[in-house]
Amino acid sequence: MANEIEARIRAEAKKLLESSEVTLVIGWEAGSVPFKTSPAFIESPEDVERLVWNPACTNNLAVYLTEVAKRARVGIVVKPCDSRSIVTLVQEKQISRENVTIIGVTCPGIVDDTALKKAGVRLIDVLAVDWNGDSFNVTTGSGKSSVLTLDAVKEGCRTCAHRAPVISDVSLGEMPDANPLPVEPMEGSFSERREYWANEFERCIRCYACRQICPACYCTKCFADRNDLKWTNKHVGISDNWMWHMGRAMHLAGRCIGCGECERACPMDLPMMKLNREFARHVEELFGYTPGMDPEELPVLGQFNYDDKDPNGH
Repeated sequence: MANEIEARIRAEAKKLLESSEVTLVIGWEAGSVPFKTSPAFIESPEDVERLVWNPACTNNLAVYLTEVAKRARVGIVVKPCDSRSIVTLVQEKQISRENVTIIGVTCPGIVDDTALKKAGVRLIDVLAVDWNGDSFNVTTGSGKSSVLTLDAVKEGCRTCAHRAPVISDVSLGEMPDANPLPVEPMEGSFSERREYWANEFERCIRCYACRQICPACYCTKCFADRNDLKWTNKHVGISDNWMWHMGRAMHLAGRCIGCGECERACPMDLPMMKLNREFARHVEELFGYTPGMDPEELPVLGQFNYDDKDPNGH
């Protein structure tokens, strides 16, 4: 399946570039080591053979659109979660839908390095990973083995109910089965949860990798970088780290589409998606809203309805 879709991605990209419908196609290409991919920026029809599609295509490529789609019409290959990021960017008028041609690909789930290691796979030996129904085929120098999908995919893929892009100009791939795990509420009392997050935030080194990789963090000047009105200091410390992470999570409420790129980029392995999912759960319960589904719909926190639920019961 993957090889067939890969060939079709290349064919669609070549068609777009040859017709001058776009000046650039963003996709994935082979990384510097086996079983890794990198973002690819294809400007010539002759270079479309660099484009790949496999379970290691993890980057949410929508993060590049706020820059490149302002200057020219571009093509982009997207997974379902990436497509929902594009919807959010269109809703918030950060990009024009007319400037983006979307090649959408259905997705059974993307492999997570940490999960593979827990499943007993030595990453240094991996040459390739392919989808095979409800499992992954893992190829190493000594042969092939199989790992159940739920044991090897990214955390966000386990709870994802959207296996096809919600917006696209070209749709590729058959709809895979989706049996998402439920998003469970955070456990513990208020004080226990506060202590848990204080311990997690204490490990943060404030590198801002989570911000830089997130398509929804497109502000030209982040609240953490402002000097005219200081919300948080630059140095690492509990109170400032707390302000940074909670401030960012609140900014993403009703906007985070759950791709998990922030958590993947974090060098300290902070469980940021646990916090993002909790905010998303509250938004769903209060407003019946799932972010990134309809480009014509106003963002949930960009509108007001008299029948919105009041969390305080008033």
